[in-house]
Amino acid sequence: MGGAARLPRPFFFWSARVYVCAMASAAKIHRPDVAVAGGGPVGLTLALALARRGYETVVADAGTPPDKGGAEQAKADSRAFFIAYGCWRIFRALGLEEALLAGAEPVTQIEAEGRIGGINFIAEDCAEPVLGYMVEAGLLASVLHAAAAAEARVTLLSRARIDHVALGDPCAVLKLTGAEVHAPLVIGCDGARSIVRRAAGLRFEGHDYDATAISTTVKLSKPHNGAARQVFLPNGPMAVLPLKDDRANLIWTEKAAVAGALLALDDRGFELELAKKAGDFLPDAKLAGARHSFPVGLYIAERFDAQRAALAGDSAHVIHPLGGQGLNLGLKDVAALVDVIATAGRAGLDIGAASALEPYTRWRRADVAATAAAMEGFARVFSAPLPVRLAAGLALSAAGSVREARKLFAKEAGGDLGELPSLMAR
Repeated sequence: MGGAARLPRPFFFWSARVYVCAMASAAKIHRPDVAVAGGGPVGLTLALALARRGYETVVADAGTPPDKGGAEQAKADSRAFFIAYGCWRIFRALGLEEALLAGAEPVTQIEAEGRIGGINFIAEDCAEPVLGYMVEAGLLASVLHAAAAAEARVTLLSRARIDHVALGDPCAVLKLTGAEVHAPLVIGCDGARSIVRRAAGLRFEGHDYDATAISTTVKLSKPHNGAARQVFLPNGPMAVLPLKDDRANLIWTEKAAVAGALLALDDRGFELELAKKAGDFLPDAKLAGARHSFPVGLYIAERFDAQRAALAGDSAHVIHPLGGQGLNLGLKDVAALVDVIATAGRAGLDIGAASALEPYTRWRRADVAATAAAMEGFARVFSAPLPVRLAAGLALSAAGSVREARKLFAKEAGGDLGELPSLMAR
């Protein structure tokens, strides 16, 4: 794949416009079945899943892979992801489970509490051995890159900044520095500022919160026992998510100005402020990694597909980090989109045509909107005046006392509700 001499299929039935698409550039031209913009977890998982269905895929990524000089950068990345058990089935289906389990921490319990009251559910509530796994960003990146490098149908173009995206017929064109990618379909996995989404003319509707999330790794003073814990504080939630060796991924959401001041502190100063804010929720925690920050917002694309283009992950939606569902929504996008593309391909359809991609938006947007609305509701209720926060905490406690409600919460957190794509099937 990827040779400059290969002509698109079927060449003889296309118009003069196609001739420009096929011949107009002296840059190296790659001609896969699908182009993926962005080589993060969503983009690489999508490329691997499409390759396993027989589609040649090129991934254009601006970053540097771990095995090409990006290892130190990955090591310094203290982010971690909660992978719900329903989405974990995707990695199992792709043969990545064993490599990920070497550093993953099982999550067997989830606790959420307000000033008064809260809810607690365990894996047994949904008849699963775990609710999911915590995986550190560096491990996930290295496993996905290694799998992509070993997959003959995937070509990874690293340090490849996308200068322009043209969505024409019969192919989309990604213009990179020194190369081009021509494909019937381009999938934007290139983040909240997606160039693919802009090229498709799709609105990204939503709002920013006056909040910033700080992510770091902390060493705990006592065993976490596989519990993912979250407390709702007046300025935003604080989550403590279990990692190996009784470490935890801390996600601390604060007002933007406060978060800026916290990031400017030295490590000891940050630990002192954390102790003041967290109290008994996180006693004697010590920093064990770098601090990262990201703005908090809620945005959803008007559609997840267009002629010659589709969106997945943060390109399609950004939600509040409470609940840890951001990457899980992106992985669900991957699984659904692979099924939609494969169905169109089996029927002999043009996989980049809007009519072939239209079921993808119907399948995924409603689920994303429902999850976003739930996160929005929690964020607003638990930052409301004290009487509202107290009532919300009591309501959570009441729901937690009902087994069927706990089961529903557990299956929702596990990504195991609704119509599941084939990669997520049991």
